Amino acid sequence: MSSPPAATSGKTFSLMDGKVDVLQGLVMHDDAISEELEKKLITFVQTQCERGRNGELKKPTYLRASGARSQGNQRESIMYGGFFDFNLARPGKRGLVPPFPPILERLVDHLVTNNYLPSETRPDSCIINRYDKGDCIPPHVDHSSYYRPISTLSLLGEEPMLVGSRFRTVRPCTWAPTCGKTIPLPRRSLLVLDGNSANIAKHCISSCSGPRISITLRKQPPPDWRPDESELIGKGGQRLKHGGVDDESRVDAGAISESGVKQKKRALSGSAKRQKKRLKPGFSNEARINSDQKSNSSIGQIACLKGPGKGSSNIEANNSRVSDKKARRNARRLEKKKTAAEIDIRGGDMF
Repeated sequence: MSSPPAATSGKTFSLMDGKVDVLQGLVMHDDAISEELEKKLITFVQTQCERGRNGELKKPTYLRASGARSQGNQRESIMYGGFFDFNLARPGKRGLVPPFPPILERLVDHLVTNNYLPSETRPDSCIINRYDKGDCIPPHVDHSSYYRPISTLSLLGEEPMLVGSRFRTVRPCTWAPTCGKTIPLPRRSLLVLDGNSANIAKHCISSCSGPRISITLRKQPPPDWRPDESELIGKGGQRLKHGGVDDESRVDAGAISESGVKQKKRALSGSAKRQKKRLKPGFSNEARINSDQKSNSSIGQIACLKGPGKGSSNIEANNSRVSDKKARRNARRLEKKKTAAEIDIRGGDMF
């Protein structure tokens, strides 16, 4: 049985930052797939993005950048095989996104069979990014828990990728390397990051000149992988649960709002604290009755101060106002929860 054809050696790169070659392990392969396969992949991606916009692909399978921090960036992303938690910039809970569809399995088979990617680290997770004119992704390094190499296939359009150790911001969504290189990514090319280029160098795509699609392939960490201890410490030194909060809850409730601003935990008002205390299992019915009587007594005293002979009617009016106020407050809280459920993917660790 004949062995699979060997891939071309590809173009390699070098860039010294002090005594370290930060681009060691970076390889570019031109024409890694055929034009026919590219057309099929483009059709697949466009169809899935359309389904995502119509609500047929649920979060976190389909995500779209939005909000104040996105600076007009509207990049769309689709995940298969493994969920990447954009809030925490690391692998998330397994089972939240679908497995590879057949067309992606065929793509991986082609890349492994033709020796573009090693079989021992065969990719099992994928992030597809669809860019329009003006869309971007900021400088980042893929999380160290993913097996190396990491690869990205470019489709539809040609845009340069910046790769290096230091960048400066030219304007929103546009960067320039101060210690790096600008590498054009032709259509159907495969960029493979290994060694220092995957572990040390950052990479980014500045504001695109036109439509572009990238398919980033990675092998997930083992199922028993857990974050490093340092990743479980939040701001202020407070220890977090695994994933900050449960990853699945984070997808539902959202730690970052649509505007891209982290939602701070607001302090409860005095009435809200009392209401929370009353709802605790250990709070007896007698205590609840006493609490209600004290509350009504306070309202009655306030009402009586407003005028003689109006205590009863003022109590009823105040009770009505309190009920209306609670209803409005609950409606605002529900709206905030819905808003917080939107996940900002602008700063995500992906191509």
